[in-house]
Amino acid sequence: MAVKRYDGSAWQVVAGKGDQGTSSSISTWVKTASGGETSLSGNDDNSQALSYTVGQELVFINGTLLKRGSDYTATNGTSITGLTALAANDVATVWTVNAFSVTGAIANTIVDAKGDLLVGTAADTPGRLAVGTNGQVLTADSTTGTGLKWAAVAAGGKVLQVVTATYSTQISSTSTTYADTGLTASITPSSTSSKVLVLVSQGIWVARNSTGSGVFAQLQRNGTAIQTVWQQVEAAQPGGNPVVIATQLPYIKLDSPSSTSSVTYKTQFKLSAANAGWSAEANYQTDSNIVLLEIGA
Repeated sequence: MAVKRYDGSAWQVVAGKGDQGTSSSISTWVKTASGGETSLSGNDDNSQALSYTVGQELVFINGTLLKRGSDYTATNGTSITGLTALAANDVATVWTVNAFSVTGAIANTIVDAKGDLLVGTAADTPGRLAVGTNGQVLTADSTTGTGLKWAAVAAGGKVLQVVTATYSTQISSTSTTYADTGLTASITPSSTSSKVLVLVSQGIWVARNSTGSGVFAQLQRNGTAIQTVWQQVEAAQPGGNPVVIATQLPYIKLDSPSSTSSVTYKTQFKLSAANAGWSAEANYQTDSNIVLLEIGA
């Protein structure tokens, strides 16, 4: 809205034409007189310097509006002169009216919902980017009208969860049929696209005193073998002394279970041949360990 002042005969627009895209602001300068002043200048009681646009100032003494040209003179923008001498504690107030344009201001109707964003769609051209869905992130995309888009968080290559287990109870076998080692762990992937990196250190002890091969160990997922490892045992030593091997068999398997249900991994072992004097021990005098890492796809 426009600000007007009365010049003694008519109201004159000081600043602002609300119907033409402009408005106005008013700053206030207040000074308490010590007595005898006939002019105003410098800093006021709030350390604000007197500054005004000539012809767009309003001067008050103790709340009474003075008439420009009769009660005071204002010609340079930094001082008011020609006042009747002020008394001590008189309060002089100068209102400075300044026009400013609101043409080109962004209308609040451009946004429609909580979370909408104002974005540039071209030079000097604002636009609206509608709010995304929960959990999405803002991503640059030059193919869209705003140059931006909401997208799901890319989780590729990140470890989303870790499950570990240890087993140390010794398990014996002289069979060529797979038997559980007791080492097992379960994980529930958060997405069907996730992979599971399986790391196993399986303690194995093997003894033999005849010709033959060695011991097999395998990794299972939900009862299905997904990896097999093999440990060779050499021929008996001279004099028929048995060969004994104690080792930690490693498994490293990047698995794709394609499931969001609980998935169980476990290890098994068996002898390659059932010969007299053959035996194997899982977890012999050592811990066996399994680590499951869900990797975001």
